[in-house]
Amino acid sequence: MIVAQGERVALRRIEASDLPQCAPHIYTLSIQEPLTDLTRVEAVFAETGFWTEDAGAVGIAVDVRLVGTLQFYRGGPGFHGYEIGYLIHTEADRGRGYASEALRLFGDLILRERPTCHRLQLIIETWNNASARLAEACGYVREGVMRRAGYSAELPEDCWLYSRIRP
Repeated sequence: MIVAQGERVALRRIEASDLPQCAPHIYTLSIQEPLTDLTRVEAVFAETGFWTEDAGAVGIAVDVRLVGTLQFYRGGPGFHGYEIGYLIHTEADRGRGYASEALRLFGDLILRERPTCHRLQLIIETWNNASARLAEACGYVREGVMRRAGYSAELPEDCWLYSRIRP
């Protein structure tokens, strides 16, 4: 089911046939757990379809081919918005503009469907200049550094905090 359509990409709900492709990518379907074990991924999918009130994931499709995923989740109980994560699955598909178009579409979708959402944020490790440029190109503003906030290294790395707010 397509939830947003752009010029190059479509955002669609995750389908059962996507699960083997998504499972190898840590924290791309849920921030609650890594979801890299296919049996566990299938169980969570059967329970939620990866779409709830406080969290969800969609596929980024080019034509009919899944090239990546986006997810949103509540940043905390007093937070009036959502944090977003995204990943283009293969190196060959990166740098083609898919992620920037998908991030714009996803942000617009969340703000349109969830009127109590006033803020979207991205947490980007400070070494990831490509992702920082992508965020800025999509209208996100860098707010500062979150020390030891990363999750991809044994010792959490510093991250930039970016936000997009409801106009």
